[in-house]
Amino acid sequence: MKRRSKFIVIFLILVLGGGFIYFTTLKTRHQELIKSKVYYTLGLVDAEWTTELTDNSVTFTSPTFVISNIYKSMEGPKSDQYVVIDDSKEELLWLTSFKTNAVSTDEQRKMSNDFVCHTNFEYRDAEHYNRWNMTERINSQYPRITSISNGVEAFELPDGFGFPVFSNERVFINAQALNHNITDSTFSIKHQIKIGYSNHKDTPLIPLQPKTIFMMFPYDPQDPFKGPTELLPNACIPVETKNHSYLDIEGNALSGHWIIAPGKHRYTYDTTQQLQIKDSIRLHQITSHLHPFADRFKLRDKTTGLVIYDCKSENFTDKIGLKNTPSFSNQKGIWMHKDHDYEMLLEVDNTTDKDQEMMASMAIFYYDPEMQEKVNKIKL
Repeated sequence: MKRRSKFIVIFLILVLGGGFIYFTTLKTRHQELIKSKVYYTLGLVDAEWTTELTDNSVTFTSPTFVISNIYKSMEGPKSDQYVVIDDSKEELLWLTSFKTNAVSTDEQRKMSNDFVCHTNFEYRDAEHYNRWNMTERINSQYPRITSISNGVEAFELPDGFGFPVFSNERVFINAQALNHNITDSTFSIKHQIKIGYSNHKDTPLIPLQPKTIFMMFPYDPQDPFKGPTELLPNACIPVETKNHSYLDIEGNALSGHWIIAPGKHRYTYDTTQQLQIKDSIRLHQITSHLHPFADRFKLRDKTTGLVIYDCKSENFTDKIGLKNTPSFSNQKGIWMHKDHDYEMLLEVDNTTDKDQEMMASMAIFYYDPEMQEKVNKIKL
């Protein structure tokens, strides 16, 4: 019996030791997935999403995120959830504003938004467009409504405009924590995510269609971390090749998450193909997603030379992080045309002596005439 017990103990030690060794080989984001699973399964921290509903807003509060390490973009604890605004009825609502705050676990104190990596809001395109009998739009583009990220605590769509959803329609929320600076303590936070809306029967609005456009650059899939070469002078060094990697129409590998060396750098990316403008569109809103050390981000009409959006980001000077990333909002709108070419321009200044990570995208909203026709047929 003693001998059997000894073998069991040795076996358990080997299993635990092997598991620990395996755990230490994982990337930070994968370690955090395992740690969060353990915390939630054992009931060590709050694992549930909660909802608070008012007449013109809904607030979703995330599970607890334990901060115990430095987390760059997409490395920290995260939680995903399908949510509805009010499943007790079916009413047409207009989403008009988005806001995320980091708060204490008792939800009584606002924490620094240095701990907000991003909040992604997405519609389920099959459910969303089936309700409107617009099935030709299903799978036509990634179904993201918008994002809130470091440097962008909140934004509102222009007065009189909104994104239509039904009160009992499922919306997907992805929330993730960030920590660029604190290394000497372990603590916990939550994210409070507030969506402002109006009811169609009270305030009919003008529908906007969302789309995300983003910078991405080539790399050699055979030697992805080599960087620029004679054959690929515009090549980037991807952060990794599993996430945010894409193929262009010619099958070339591209990365939307890349490494920036110390110093100043400039990037340009032709976004004409991403925009896929089939007819002229009227642009009303842009909100950027950028990483620390981004200085300036522009959307430019290459055909006319017009700069549509000039985002001058403000970085903190005493720590790593974006202090402010201004949005573009315009009630009148700016026309973009199918026979024009468009590009994004990015200027960064990595003021550290280490390589850093960069992403650059724009969540745009433009007038949706097809949806307007559908909305006009709804009886109040």
